[in-house]
Amino acid sequence: MQLIIILLTTVSILTFLSGAITFFGSSKGDRARSAWYFAAAIFATAWMSSIAFFLVAKPDSTGTIGWHVNWTFISAIFLDAAFLGYGSWAKKYGKIATLIFWIFGLVVSGWILFNPSALYLDVVLSSSGNSVVLNTGPLYFAYITFFATIVPIIVAVFFHQFLKSRSRRKKGGDIITMVSFGASSTVVLIVNLILPLFGNWSLIWLGPLALAVTILGVYYTILRYRMLNLSSIWLRIFSYIVVISSIAIVYMVIFSVIFAALFRGSTPSTEVIILNFIMILIFIALMPAMNGLMTFIRSLMVGQTSDDKKGQK
Repeated sequence: MQLIIILLTTVSILTFLSGAITFFGSSKGDRARSAWYFAAAIFATAWMSSIAFFLVAKPDSTGTIGWHVNWTFISAIFLDAAFLGYGSWAKKYGKIATLIFWIFGLVVSGWILFNPSALYLDVVLSSSGNSVVLNTGPLYFAYITFFATIVPIIVAVFFHQFLKSRSRRKKGGDIITMVSFGASSTVVLIVNLILPLFGNWSLIWLGPLALAVTILGVYYTILRYRMLNLSSIWLRIFSYIVVISSIAIVYMVIFSVIFAALFRGSTPSTEVIILNFIMILIFIALMPAMNGLMTFIRSLMVGQTSDDKKGQK
């Protein structure tokens, strides 16, 4: 569980920074679209954070857990609504669709806030795993209907843009965004909506990690296909953050797998995980300096070898 929380924290920070850098680094012509992406990143960060808090909540936190459960449901609504704005706001039909789903989302969110018992009956906090007892009434079906409608529309928006675009660069960006969003949404649909309906809440942490696929997919389109015009300095910052975070995440997964194999299925303590996480970040940060040092040592060795050969001649 400690590793999952570390991964969720890393992914949520990466998500927020990607939205902030995209917004503040974009040109005026792309400011509206980048604002929608920043909004999606903010709600995605809130969604990931609420899930992380829910997973580690103790029985004595019943006073605040209800707020986090509500926000988990609500932030997911506005996450997709904002991402629809990112994909379609430049078109008239996109503005209309985005506003419709925002109104729909506000209605469902207000319903959840003012009458949460219409969506779930109880929150169970136990050592064997936290869960929520859902109320499969009208509010739940309205919630499911929202996602069952907006996700295909978002995929269709990028597919439509792919078909209509005459630019090979734009086509590449649209298809990658469509595939990454479709793949992550499928995982979220299964582990965060369908399985909880049957009382299985143990895999809800996979949803935020799957969402990272979309974040990295959009990042790649911005970097490779220039879907948004960002200044070079912001692109370099963005690239450095993504690379460091990705390496850290991969390292932590490998470390935990090896630890479990060596110690017969046991998991490393929180202190060990945090220490390793800090160490890998320090190592990555020092890599440029280490590379420069190795280059200097090689130049000295090559220079000395050259001098020796000259002396022999």
